[in-house]
Amino acid sequence: MDMSVFPILITLVEQACFISIAFLMLFHIKFFQRMLTGKITILDQVILSAIFGAFAIFGTYSGVTTSGCIANIRNIGPMIGGLLGGPWVGLASGLIGGVHRYFLGGFTAIPCGLGTVLSGLIGGLLFIIWKGNLGIWKPALFAFIMEVADMGMILLMAQPFDKAFTAVSVIAAPMILADTLGITIFAFTLHDMRSHHT
Repeated sequence: MDMSVFPILITLVEQACFISIAFLMLFHIKFFQRMLTGKITILDQVILSAIFGAFAIFGTYSGVTTSGCIANIRNIGPMIGGLLGGPWVGLASGLIGGVHRYFLGGFTAIPCGLGTVLSGLIGGLLFIIWKGNLGIWKPALFAFIMEVADMGMILLMAQPFDKAFTAVSVIAAPMILADTLGITIFAFTLHDMRSHHT
């Protein structure tokens, strides 16, 4: 059953905050503290890919089914994975979340799955471009643009168009705002931890 936009927004914001708190708790583990140096091994990349891929799957299952699709925070995991671990971590965690979403089916399966893969990969490329110096507002802007692009992909790829348009009109604002908020909290937390680490 369809829900109004506001309850969906509240649900997704709560989930985004949960992931951000989980991220904060993980950084009390020595493995994640090593991530602050930017020097990670291949094994580290594999572990990070699995962790942020699991976050993506959680984002899907904790989503709200409405208008024939799933309003969710799935992309936060791969975006954080890419921004923190680079393109291989971003791509791998995006593939985990994206392929999982694709096999759940539905008329938005392809654009939603593809959007998750691209979120992780582009996040990883930005890690290289920014040389790990993320700041706070650059990741937030990235998340905002990525979610807007995801909505565009749904409109372009999902059929029939009128069904896709109805879905986007319901899920766009909650997903864009919740994912942007989640990445902003992540970036602020990472910035604060790095400042205390140095």
